[in-house]
Amino acid sequence: MNKDMVKQNKSAWHSSRAVWIGTLIVGGGLILASSAALASPPFLGAPAQSAPAAQSQGKADQYPQLPEGQGKQTVVRVCGKCHSPTNVIANGQSRQGWEDTITKMAGLGATASDEEYTDILEYLVKNFPQVTSKVNMNKATADDLEKQLGFSTKQAADIVAYRTKNGNFKSIEDLQKVPDLNGMDVASRKNRMTFE
Repeated sequence: MNKDMVKQNKSAWHSSRAVWIGTLIVGGGLILASSAALASPPFLGAPAQSAPAAQSQGKADQYPQLPEGQGKQTVVRVCGKCHSPTNVIANGQSRQGWEDTITKMAGLGATASDEEYTDILEYLVKNFPQVTSKVNMNKATADDLEKQLGFSTKQAADIVAYRTKNGNFKSIEDLQKVPDLNGMDVASRKNRMTFE
């Protein structure tokens, strides 16, 4: 088998993540080709091909509401090409749910190495687990708001301070009155909040 052809086919598989292309040259010059869509998520094997660390870090710093940790920069770089990476905040899922979402995004054109997809998956599973209950915005501590809703430390402290000074929140509109709190950050989490 021609080494260049193997490299080319390997490269095509790693970049598309959706289609495997195989070519086999058998005796007499007969060429057999095959392609098949892959159903399983592409999370194993290829080395990372990441952007320069400084550039990636700068982009990640634009999203302080995303928890720090391994995989944050990769989420910002890969997912941020098509939509705001903060979309994940309001959509906690199980591991299988995140695998399905990542596979769907890869099918829609997201490109990354297998190692980068694994980093993204582990980051999302750790920081945005499936939500089994809503957060009561009138009883939650600042720590609860950080861990369960993904607010930054400052945002969570501001919410609690405002609630302490002005009384309980009655609706999402009341919550949006907290100074320096981005309305879109609040709206993206509305399905995970309750005001009892």
